[in-house]
Amino acid sequence: MSNDAWNTHYTRDKSVLLYPDENLVRMLKPYCQEHDPAAMRALDLGCGTGRHLKLLYEMGVQFAAGIDTSPNALASCPRIPGGALMLADALQTPLQNETFDIVIAWGSLHYTVKDNLGVMLSEIHRVMKKGGRLFGTLRSTRDTYLKRGTHVGNDTWITTAPDIRHSTVSFYSEAELRSALGIFSDSRYGIMERSLTGDIEKIISHWFFWAKK
Repeated sequence: MSNDAWNTHYTRDKSVLLYPDENLVRMLKPYCQEHDPAAMRALDLGCGTGRHLKLLYEMGVQFAAGIDTSPNALASCPRIPGGALMLADALQTPLQNETFDIVIAWGSLHYTVKDNLGVMLSEIHRVMKKGGRLFGTLRSTRDTYLKRGTHVGNDTWITTAPDIRHSTVSFYSEAELRSALGIFSDSRYGIMERSLTGDIEKIISHWFFWAKK
């Protein structure tokens, strides 16, 4: 999806997500409890309207930076004490090496062609501290909600789903997920799926994972 299209997307009320994803909460909460969140620095890559920046702050993280390509998304983010917002692309961030203890990439990495995934994960790996933790998602090949429109090869589609029409979405198998996470020292993953109210034939399916540098 172009930057203009993302900006349009974030002018719609339904795009302003208020509550954190429950699977991220389940993974992030014990991690913060096992460490000192006040001493950690966090990055939300593709932060959208900032629901997970708020979650990080509520869990005690004193510095949380958000990056997004949409000015309208960043304008909707809550202003969090000790936080920072940046207009930037996940392929090349304006961040120093080994800066963050936590990186969140929730619902952002699959909105591009597959050739870009390795570049984005390498960039995440670069800005993470040794022992830092990535929490992320990738759209699964089982998804039928966004997998409509024009197939451009390698399970990448220009979707006609109404809320993000004309955006590029890539769908990943379990083998592709495992391969992509191979640059990290350890990782764990699961799958989350739901149908749409009134249309149970449409399945929204994501891999969710954590990975340690």
